Amino acid sequence: MSDIRNYNVAERLRDQRTVTIRAIRTDDKGLIVEALNKVSAESIYRRFLTTKKEVTPQGLKLATEVDFVNVVALVAVMEKEGTVEITGGGRYIRAGSTQGRERAEIAFFVGDAFHGLGIASRLLKHLVAIARDSGIAEFEAEVLPSNDAMFKVFARSGLPLTRTATRDTVHVVMELTRDGRAESRSHGC
Repeated sequence: MSDIRNYNVAERLRDQRTVTIRAIRTDDKGLIVEALNKVSAESIYRRFLTTKKEVTPQGLKLATEVDFVNVVALVAVMEKEGTVEITGGGRYIRAGSTQGRERAEIAFFVGDAFHGLGIASRLLKHLVAIARDSGIAEFEAEVLPSNDAMFKVFARSGLPLTRTATRDTVHVVMELTRDGRAESRSHGC
């Protein structure tokens, strides 16, 4: 895959609007703050497992200054009346290997006004392609049991997945195989 730092692809959403999926940039800090200021406490909790909405300068640096090797972050942006707005984002962080298989933790965020348009699904599709090219074999995610929307995104991906209930979350493991749809397996949920 070419330089991930320059990743930029246009996608059509369910409502026929166009969204650009691109690599996060260091100058996106202001757009990140604006996006977070427009979301509900529930959305913040579903993504970050906390209700804290304030972002520290260090948090913004971690969010926007990634190496695109161990951490890959994409944002979904839309333009409206000449203004660019981040509508969502997704990232993975390499988490080591298990039995010789590279794995990464994955997480998504979609602004309240953009739920149900397919943004997370499109972000996942692009992150899977990048991860496969980078030698990652599995994605892992911690999802709140009530986050049905995220479970639907994972299920629609066609990736083989396993769900395991933990104390407060559901641990999801997705196989980044190339052989298309496979049956999902569920353990304890």
